[in-house]
Amino acid sequence: MPHTVLDLAAARRWAVTARALLTEARERIDSLNVFPVPDGDTGTNMFLTVDGALDVIRGQHEVTGAPLRLDQGLALLARGMLLSARGNSGVILSQLARGMSEAVADAGPGVHEIAPEVLAEAFERAADVAWAGVSRPVEGTILSVASGAAAGARAAAVPGATSHDVALAALESARAALARTPEQLPRLAQAGVVDAGGAGLVLVVEALESVLADRPHEGLGDLAGWWEQGPVEVPPRRPAEGCEAGDGAYEVMYLVQGSDPERAHHLQTHLLRIGSSVLVVGGPREWRVHVHLDDPAAAVEAGSLSGRVEQVAITALEVSAGPAGLDSGRQAPPAAPARHAPLGVVACAPGDGIGALLAHAGAEVVHSGARARASTGQLLGAARAVRADTVVVLPNDHDTILAAEAAARAAAEEGLDVRVLPTRAAVQGLAAMAVCDLGGEVETTLLAMADAAASVSYGSLTEAANDGPTPVGDCRTGQWLGLVSGEIVVVDDQLARAVRHVLAALAEAAPHDPELLTVIAGRDAEEHELDGAVAAWSRRHRDVEVHRVDGGQRTFRWLIGME
Repeated sequence: MPHTVLDLAAARRWAVTARALLTEARERIDSLNVFPVPDGDTGTNMFLTVDGALDVIRGQHEVTGAPLRLDQGLALLARGMLLSARGNSGVILSQLARGMSEAVADAGPGVHEIAPEVLAEAFERAADVAWAGVSRPVEGTILSVASGAAAGARAAAVPGATSHDVALAALESARAALARTPEQLPRLAQAGVVDAGGAGLVLVVEALESVLADRPHEGLGDLAGWWEQGPVEVPPRRPAEGCEAGDGAYEVMYLVQGSDPERAHHLQTHLLRIGSSVLVVGGPREWRVHVHLDDPAAAVEAGSLSGRVEQVAITALEVSAGPAGLDSGRQAPPAAPARHAPLGVVACAPGDGIGALLAHAGAEVVHSGARARASTGQLLGAARAVRADTVVVLPNDHDTILAAEAAARAAAEEGLDVRVLPTRAAVQGLAAMAVCDLGGEVETTLLAMADAAASVSYGSLTEAANDGPTPVGDCRTGQWLGLVSGEIVVVDDQLARAVRHVLAALAEAAPHDPELLTVIAGRDAEEHELDGAVAAWSRRHRDVEVHRVDGGQRTFRWLIGME
């Protein structure tokens, strides 16, 4: 069988092939959702992680001053995967690229191709890092598939083996591990599916095996020509004559496609901290960027956290210059606030109403919800934009916690103090912000926020997206599902009965007598449809204050918090 070596060109083809396979399979992977709740987005998260990584590489490639070595290219791929990672599955997937990058880096800068034993080491590092990064790892998930791939790769890395031999063994073992996931997780067996994240990981390993087997994917006729070409030449780095101190040695201009005003604001605020002569103008989805600074790559990476970077132009400054050629009369995001507080907050919001409440309390808001979860890079960009000594991130979603933690680690490498308070629901984030004192003593405030979040029991109501089994019996499409702490506790034809069940379960789960009930309406909620059930519950709990919020979230018709 013909095969090729795993050099930088092959690594490029692997990334593009993985994107193509995930493009084809993303909806099928999403449909492997164990519960019939319409928030399954594992395939989407994994696709966006790989797709976004290629966009990050595209931007950074244009500021590289010389052709990339293998270790540099893999480091760039790992960085792109990290910044683009969405959801737990995307973050874990990014560890495969990280493991490969670290294994090659340890082999030395003169390495031009990945040896079989180094590839096996990469799979093992990826599995180890993934397991270590999850606070409560569970067998029968993408973690088990990662371990299976690593075991297969290591067993195949014998004298005389090729990198393709290792990749093929990893693929076969990963497929076998995926097939075992229903045996390891009863809920998968009950639903008759395999683990969605594991299925996505198998596709990524399959992409590597096909590249090393010299078996190109049909959709790769336009293989990343911008990546195969030589990099754009950057003018030699030297002090800029005639520039005022702090102006920066380079002028960087580019176009950001697909960014919204929120992310453009984060970009502008960060650029104001690292450069001068900053303009971010345009909107609502296309922005022209101009900045003077000493490190062009930092400016382009910041842009890639906002959207797709194109038309990069870098000029070595010799005289002081303004941002010529930009239409400064177009709409621009608001300028960054001048404050510098001891503590700042980045908070994820699944809807505009929730976002408005969090912003009013002083948080820098990142909109994030099912099928559109915030990436590690977006959270990092928001943290960079906060003018505070310490920044705490509130993910407000169980599937965004790993991305938030990855953003905190990346921020630490830049010297930023970013913490994560692992809130698993928007109502927990709102409770934390209610006691947040941005000007107070940081550690005392963080403890108060953690206590407030922990005091909240959270539930939700939505309609079943499809027929399927649940822990409380089978459901039919369109029936009401009531969840408490992310687990389905009731299936009912009537919303009122489902609400009463959820309220009773929340009260039972609360460690103390409840004092506040928060009811958050989603985008599709009808104004008075919960009034009867909530009023009946309130008559039996007269000491509990009821707070109603128009949240605007998409997936869950109603969110409920009890504290």
